[in-house]
Amino acid sequence: MNNHQSKTPQTRYQPNPVKLLLFFALSVAVIGGGLLGSTLPAQAAPPAQAPTTNPSVSAGQSKWAENCMPCHGANGHGDGPTAQSLPNQPPDFADPENARNYVPTELFDTIKNGRMDKMMPPWKNRLSDSEVWEAAAYVWRLGTTQQALEQGETVYTEQCAACHGADGTGSGPNAPDGINNFTDLTVMTGLSQANLMENYNASSQHAELSNLSEDDIWASLDYARTFTFAVPQRNGILTGQVINAGTGEPVGNIPVTLHAIQNNSEVDTITGQADADGNYVFEKLPTDHSIMYVVEGSYKDVPYFSQDTGMFVPDSNETSVNLEVFDTTTSDEAISITQLHYLLSFTPDTINVMQIYVVGNNGNATYVGQNGQTFNVALPQNATNINFQNNPNNSRFVETGDGYADTSPIMPGKDGLTIAALYDIPYNSDSATIEFPLVKSAASVDVLMTDQGATLSSDQVDFVENRTFQGTSFAVFNGANLPQGEMIRLNLAGLDSLDFSSNPIEDPGSSAAGVDTTTWFDQELAKWGIVAATVLAVVVAGVVYPMSRQRFTGPTDQPGQDPETRRKKLLLTLAKLDETFENGELDEDVYRRARAKYKAQLADLLEQN
Repeated sequence: MNNHQSKTPQTRYQPNPVKLLLFFALSVAVIGGGLLGSTLPAQAAPPAQAPTTNPSVSAGQSKWAENCMPCHGANGHGDGPTAQSLPNQPPDFADPENARNYVPTELFDTIKNGRMDKMMPPWKNRLSDSEVWEAAAYVWRLGTTQQALEQGETVYTEQCAACHGADGTGSGPNAPDGINNFTDLTVMTGLSQANLMENYNASSQHAELSNLSEDDIWASLDYARTFTFAVPQRNGILTGQVINAGTGEPVGNIPVTLHAIQNNSEVDTITGQADADGNYVFEKLPTDHSIMYVVEGSYKDVPYFSQDTGMFVPDSNETSVNLEVFDTTTSDEAISITQLHYLLSFTPDTINVMQIYVVGNNGNATYVGQNGQTFNVALPQNATNINFQNNPNNSRFVETGDGYADTSPIMPGKDGLTIAALYDIPYNSDSATIEFPLVKSAASVDVLMTDQGATLSSDQVDFVENRTFQGTSFAVFNGANLPQGEMIRLNLAGLDSLDFSSNPIEDPGSSAAGVDTTTWFDQELAKWGIVAATVLAVVVAGVVYPMSRQRFTGPTDQPGQDPETRRKKLLLTLAKLDETFENGELDEDVYRRARAKYKAQLADLLEQN
């Protein structure tokens, strides 16, 4: 049906998406060494470096996610993916024994001016002084817990405010002369938590507080630090209900978990319980509008995630997110392949393949399969170096007599399950054929082939166009409505004259050997943007967008959600989309399509009101 010669290949090198992530992370380690070395400088920075305004912990968390996480880890334990490549183990900022001895001005100096002996570069050319202070504030926050801050607030209010004042200025009714002012940025940023404890113990005024435990005192001192470093308000309330989407009835008495996601990273996890009517409430949440909330729950041994994200709009501390669950079935009559995607690239003697199934379920029950197996994954018989993504401990996929089977349940919807396989096809002549049967009918089949001089012909797909994604040139093919049992055949020629000078996506199948690839593609994490968009940017427009579109899902209507709240949520969604595109993390085609969709929703809402 089709025989297409891809256009002249570009000459510049285009890196492997997986290796691109590893290279970036290793670059941070080798050039930067993360945010902080394993020790801090002995001397404090001069008082002139004190912040002029209260540094924001929330803003510092953004700096952490952008610059520090590869080495120091999401929670500051020094366990980032590149930490093992450093000559010195990064410190554990979450260890109170370490955290209590950090002087904020010393943190500032280390971040700004670096410690090259610890492979810690200066960040002064990238971050402003105020941004460095924000990063230092977040390092402090890693050393305490929300529970400790709440405990400290109680102790401070009951035992300390009478002297130190409710606002920390030392203006309480019982304040003696010369009392500390916790809002004095110059003084407070020159003192560690351990220094504050020394001052506490040295004051005779505290003798009457001998009934306080050591934990109470440390907690109150952590709370006192919040008069210096601005912590997010935690007065947010998220409500919702567990609903059986197949019957419309509420589902009660099941555990639920709330995931807080900020800057593509999960920053908090809170457990709760739905009542007999399926209702749940999470309180004391940060209301920072950069945080998205996702609800998770398990029903009939199947885990579910909310299809909408919760966020707090300005001037509001309430939001709602429902969790839809389904009954289960062992019948596969409603299962089909919604989309089947291929990404082909070439190295000498090897065709590298990324094969992605998007499996749909047009029923109203989650398919759990026979004997725990839900979908047979057909791969070419001559495939080697087979890797399944999102396959922790190699437990999700099992070998069968004629291939592999997925054990994950298939939820109702067009994208009920996503399967990503990486493998190699060896070749030793000018031509090769990739073939395998369709185990289910396929509504759409797409092929993206890197522009290295090969030709592709097939009875199942037609050439559509040449396109460039993130600087890499592809030939795009498409087919539709292929029946179950049809043999997919992709006939490749011109393999003896391939151009490897650009090597656009070097070996997506086997290049990841020796590294943990089980987490760089995860259908749930991709939906909510926890996985860095840049990892998949090279194929996002043609391959991943149909699965990751929920990253920018506009707010869906929730019971009781007023039009003004929905309008604000749509505006915030558009703002997040713009920011991600401006940061170079999203393909322009995806950005334009998503932005047009949510602008249309906003226009419809305004017209209705």
